Amino acid sequence: MSQAVVNGRKAVGSIPERRPPPDERKKTKPSLVTAGPGNLPLPVWRCKVCGYLCARDGPPEVCPICKAKKDRFERFM
Repeated sequence: MSQAVVNGRKAVGSIPERRPPPDERKKTKPSLVTAGPGNLPLPVWRCKVCGYLCARDGPPEVCPICKAKKDRFERFM
């Protein structure tokens, strides 16, 4: 805020709406579950210890979160 607004010398206007109207938003509302096993370019690996997920060709050597070894990862997707 500027000092002019604080002192009452300048009025604050409303912020214009930049989103499309509600009926248009409903038409193009994205689904939260759009990705499936066939839509991902790489397999997803899950650490069985902490739940860390990563998308790559193979599991990491060591989990960056809990430091579990590679053998503690399973293919998730």
